Order: sequence, then C-alpha cells, then structure tokens
Amino acid sequence: MIFETIFIGFTLATVIFALIIRLTYQPNHPHPSNKLKFSFFSSISNWSSVNYQNFFLTIIAIVAIIVRSWDFGVIPGGFNQDGAMAAVDAKALADYGTDRFGMSLPVHFTAWGYGQMSVLLSYLMVPFIKIGGLNEVTARLPLLIVSLFGLLALYGFIKDSFGRTTAVVVLFLAAINPWHIMQSRWALDCNLFPHFFIIGCYFLNKGVDKRYNLYFAMFAFSLCMYSYGIAFLTVPIFLFSVALYALIKRIFHFKDIIISIFIYSLLSAPIWLVMIINYLKLPTIQFLSITMPFFPESVRSGDILFFSSDLWAQLGTNYNSLLNTVILQNPDAPWNALDKFGTQYLFSLPFVVLGLAYLIVKIISNQDESNTNPTIKLGPFIILAGLGIGLWTGIVIASVNINRINIIYYFMIIFAGLGLTLTLRWFRSGFIISGLIYASFFCLFCNYYFNIWSKEIGKYFFEGMGKALQQAYKINSPRYYITVNSQYNGSKNVSEILTLFHHKIDARYFQGTNALQSNKTIGLATASLDQGEIPYLQRYRYVNPGDMIINPEENAVYVVNSQEKRFFDAKRFTFIDFDGFTLITPRNQ
Repeated sequence: MIFETIFIGFTLATVIFALIIRLTYQPNHPHPSNKLKFSFFSSISNWSSVNYQNFFLTIIAIVAIIVRSWDFGVIPGGFNQDGAMAAVDAKALADYGTDRFGMSLPVHFTAWGYGQMSVLLSYLMVPFIKIGGLNEVTARLPLLIVSLFGLLALYGFIKDSFGRTTAVVVLFLAAINPWHIMQSRWALDCNLFPHFFIIGCYFLNKGVDKRYNLYFAMFAFSLCMYSYGIAFLTVPIFLFSVALYALIKRIFHFKDIIISIFIYSLLSAPIWLVMIINYLKLPTIQFLSITMPFFPESVRSGDILFFSSDLWAQLGTNYNSLLNTVILQNPDAPWNALDKFGTQYLFSLPFVVLGLAYLIVKIISNQDESNTNPTIKLGPFIILAGLGIGLWTGIVIASVNINRINIIYYFMIIFAGLGLTLTLRWFRSGFIISGLIYASFFCLFCNYYFNIWSKEIGKYFFEGMGKALQQAYKINSPRYYITVNSQYNGSKNVSEILTLFHHKIDARYFQGTNALQSNKTIGLATASLDQGEIPYLQRYRYVNPGDMIINPEENAVYVVNSQEKRFFDAKRFTFIDFDGFTLITPRNQ
C-alpha cells in the first residue's frame, strides 16, 4: 500500500512538473537540430500526419474492443440483482410483450416496488435473449455494444469540434478509461444514460451542417429519458441551454428549435406522462398495448434535493459526495471503480483543469468567431454545458455515487484529452511522458482487474449463490427452498430475482397463470427437466432456514447461505459449497 501511494504521488508530481516546465520555461532554440532528437521523439513530431493517426486510431480501437470483451460474461463473476431483474423482465418481454408481472409494454418497470427501474436496457436485451436465451452474455451484450457506440460518437464529436488530432487523444483516454471499461462489462440500466447522451451530443453538433441530424439527436436524448430517472432533471435543462446559445449565436433557426422540441416531446411523452401520473397519483393509463403505470409504493422522490426534509443539510452532503466522487476520486463501490485507479486514473486532474481552462478561454475569447465551420463554435459550448449539467446532478441528487453521476464522465475524459493535447502542442516531451504513464497505468489496471479484482467481485454479485442455483436447476425436484438471507438478512426480493434469472423462470409460470414452466425464448417445452404442473408458489419457497422445520424425508433441494448449514443434519443431507452459499440435498434423493 505504501509503495502504491508513493508511485501514484510520483506520477502526479511528474505530470505537474512537466506542465510547469512548459508554462514557465521557453528554450532559446525551440527547434533543436535533428541530431539531438531520438528517433522516437522524431516520430512523435509527425503525430499530425494522417498515417500516424490512422495507425494509432486502429490500435486504440482494437485495444478498446479487446479489453471490454475479454472473458465477457465471465468477468465480473456472478450477476448483480438489478441486472438480473432487467434480464428477467426482458425475457418476459421477449416471450409475451409484458414485464414479469404481466404488465403490457410498460414505459417504466415496477422493479422492487418501492423503487422502480428504467426500461430501455431490458428492451435492448430482447433480441439477444430471443436468439440466445437468458444468460449472462445476452443480458450484458446491450451495454457493451452501446458503450462502443458511445466511444465512436465521442470520437466523431471531438473530431468535428477540435480536429482529428484532439479526437485521437480523447479516444485514447476513453478507450483505457477505468470507468468506461468497468461499466461496459455488466448490466445496469442507468449506465446506458451517458452513452445515449454523448451520442445525442454528436448528432446535435452535426445538426449544424445537416439539419436532419438534429432529429437524430432528439431521438437519442429522448432515449435518455427511458434509461435513467436522473435524465428528467438534466436533459431538458441541457437542451434548453444549448438551444438558447444556438439562437443567440445564430447557429440554428427558430424553426429548427421548434421542430426539435416537437420530436423530443413526442418521443419522450410516455415516460413524462408516467412521472405526472405518479406525482399527481393518477390511475394507470394504457394506450393501445403501452402501459403508463402508477406506482403506489414509490419512495424514490426522496433522492431529489428539493424533496428533502432538511434542504441545507442535504445540500452540504451532496456537495461533499460530488467532491469525493468526481474530483478526489475517493473509493466507491467495488463494482464501479477500483480504489487504486479511480474513474479516470488518479493523476488525471491536472489535465482536466488545463483542458477546462483552455475551453473556457476558447469560448470567452471568441477565437473562432471568424471560422466558417459553426460546429467548432457549438461543440465547445456543448462540452461546457455537459460538465455543468453533470455538476448540477451532483448537487440535486442525494449522495451521488459513480452510477448516479455517470453523465459527467465523458466530459471529464474530454477535458483530460484537451489538456493532454495541449501538452502535445506545447511540450512534446511532456506529452510522451504523460502518454507512457497513462499506458503503464492501463496495463496495471488490466492486470488488477482481470486477475485480482475478478476473484474478489464475485461475492458482491452473488457468484456463489448463482452457481448453487444453477446446480439446483439441473435437479428435478418438486420443491426448492431458497434462503432469504442473500444480500442481507430477509432480502427475499433479491433471492427471488436471482432464482428467476438462474432458473430462467417463465413469466406466466411466475404469475401463476400457467402451471407449466416453459422457455419460449429458445423454443423448449420446459426450462429444465420435466417440472410437471406444480405451481410456482408451491415449488419455490423463500425461507429462513432457522425458522423452518427441516424434513430429511421431503424430496426437496435447498440453496442456503453457508452459515445456515448448521440447521441441517450432516448424516441426512449432502452439501456442495459455492463461495459463501451451499446446495443441500437429502442423501436419499
């Protein structure tokens, strides 16, 4: 730990020192003779050439794809309960066009009841589950694909706004970014939000040249509304600020703004209606097959600053969370970031500050006022507005973590890329040093992520319980007893959703409307072995083993927390342990 602290401190000092040297020292001979240049440094001097950029661009793309797809579906081990819920609802949509409760084409999911869930990820899972069945790979593929499209949009956006050289540098930082890599490899609905947002920014900037791109942008921003609830507090404000700036600078015509508002409003109207229904406590509305539901048990409004019982105290808490999460990159949940590397490597802040200062000066000084390419005028403002809306999220949302403020990270990457590009233009030796440091930390990150972290994360994603449930799935038993003490004592909902996922439970069988467990998505008559006509509620029991009478003569299968093995007679039962959980069967079975 001491060595790591010293190493990170040394790296940070090196980066800052390189920047200070450039800002304070001007050599007498800015163009030293070629005799004094190493061949490697000479090659960097040709960085702006198309051949070099194409070469680096190809390498970056290959690295980005490999690091996000290597051992895909296996790392992270296990499966998060929210991702499992999205996948179970996606299977129901693939089979019947409903969620697991039977609600037809919901605009928002019931999820846990007290806290709902966005639907976009599940709808994106549908074709993959329809083709490949319900499993870890098909459930995680949408996030991987959308994340890669996010990188593509980021590159195009920066290329249009700052040129190809800056775009390659920004893409390099994004390709090796710890936050971007980690979120792309597991299934969480809110992680779609920043990708569709940056895709929207790309088309918004493109709309300056071709107006129809504005309409693609509105499509992307409307999808943001179905990806994360925080979009309601961010996307409209962001679009309003960009529209106002574009009108003042005469980048867009008023007619273009009106058409864009209409498209965004039309596409996002169903989810806005859900918010209105639940705020005013109106009854559920069904239009054609689309359901806009009322959730009587919802409590998520308490996460918003304006609904806090103590606004000023909550504001202070939110500020501290924002500072710790984004600026200081303090430890977060282990599935969101690695403590040793943060969301964008712990030494990146000087580049972020440098890039931010450069962008502000660029906008204020109107250096590009005479430029005939309006995308170069709009792009910087979009980035600054994106940062502003990210900071706004940290202020108005209670105790933000990396997931809640994920909208800001693309823009943090952009600022770091702008700062690193300035070192390329000002002080190429500093650029080389910084690039090598980033590459070195990326290698260290990969080693830690794929070797050490991959062995640790399973306990947070219920890897042991998943393996026990999968083994139990292979046993033809009339009854399964599943512990309710999975995530915490009494977490029945978590135990049930993991069982629904790993046992691939049919939605209508779960609802009790179909006594035969089937698996329509892959065309099987039954999901595992012959399950007869035993109703779901009779076959699957979620129990606390310490509170039940255990009958060794009953033909039943038990999946319990390993600490609960003590309730079973070792002479009458067999035990198979799976990393904190145990599969138990009677010896006479």
